[in-house]
Amino acid sequence: MISQTTIEIVKSTAPILQEHGEVLTQHFYKRMLSRNPEVASFFNTSNQEQGTQQRALAGAVTAFALHIDNLEVLAGAVELIAQKHAALQIKAEHYPIVGENLLASIQEVLGDAATDSIINAWAEAYGFLSSILIERESTIYKEKADQPGGWDGFRDFEVVKKQAESSNITSFYLKPADKGALPQS
Repeated sequence: MISQTTIEIVKSTAPILQEHGEVLTQHFYKRMLSRNPEVASFFNTSNQEQGTQQRALAGAVTAFALHIDNLEVLAGAVELIAQKHAALQIKAEHYPIVGENLLASIQEVLGDAATDSIINAWAEAYGFLSSILIERESTIYKEKADQPGGWDGFRDFEVVKKQAESSNITSFYLKPADKGALPQS
């Protein structure tokens, strides 16, 4: 659970995020991707270049700050994020990388305005939100692995057929390299 003090502090930062959230997220992605290149494969380069990812994160962080005292409002968005993360194979060990870079970015962008109380509140809030996402993503991974023909992580496939559908579309037919079953969709 999040402390009432943290809720009040995080909510008080919402107007700043509404106005300057994109500047913060631009800084965050530059910082994280330069310091932690091991996570770069999780991000669409085109979305980074066009600013789509930065805008989406700025909106999500702002919504979290606005509704930190009523997280049920964000349940649909949290589910979409968890599903996307699971599709990308984002795991619990990636969250500290994001958290460290997010908090450092808040300090670097806000400078002296990023008081210890603000940083500590956002650290607590991020920890709480990341635990929600990690738990939901863990459930998704387990559900996918436990279904007949399911698995967790990556699995090798072989191309068994390549068929030209048109001048610019080709279909590739795959089968598991381990000859195992596939889940029924």
